[in-house]
Amino acid sequence: MLKHIFASILSLAFVIGVSVNTGIPQAYAQEETADDEEDNEVEFTSAVITAISCAKEAEESGEFDVLASCPPHKAFEGIKDIYDNPPEIVVFDVTEGEYFYIKPSKDSVYWSDLLEGFGGSIDGTGTIIGEKNGIPVVKLEEFEITPKPKPGFFKGCL
Repeated sequence: MLKHIFASILSLAFVIGVSVNTGIPQAYAQEETADDEEDNEVEFTSAVITAISCAKEAEESGEFDVLASCPPHKAFEGIKDIYDNPPEIVVFDVTEGEYFYIKPSKDSVYWSDLLEGFGGSIDGTGTIIGEKNGIPVVKLEEFEITPKPKPGFFKGCL
């Protein structure tokens, strides 16, 4: 008889929508967030391709004219054998005031692309894959390089 009363109370609670606490804690599924992946994503818009020494100088002085006038040979400063060691090229995002090393690969950008576009700008998206000397290293997924205009490019335009 007691079982019959308890069963009818439970069914009535189910119909009414009242939860009956049975002493068992309820478990809720937690949705996984992709915050770590979003933190590693980087997007560049008109970021300057320059040498690490020029990027550090621009960051310290706050004057970005250094980036536009940085000669390509600065990318090889401190490198003893330029045939076996890569140049010290970074991408300086002027809007964020940060600079990043780029990881060249056969699926992405090559060193020759970065050297050809030296002093120009790059638009693209990528993922931070590590760190080198305290500077984030980015592997680009999509990119477009706009090379620096050659001297005399605007000659005759005016």
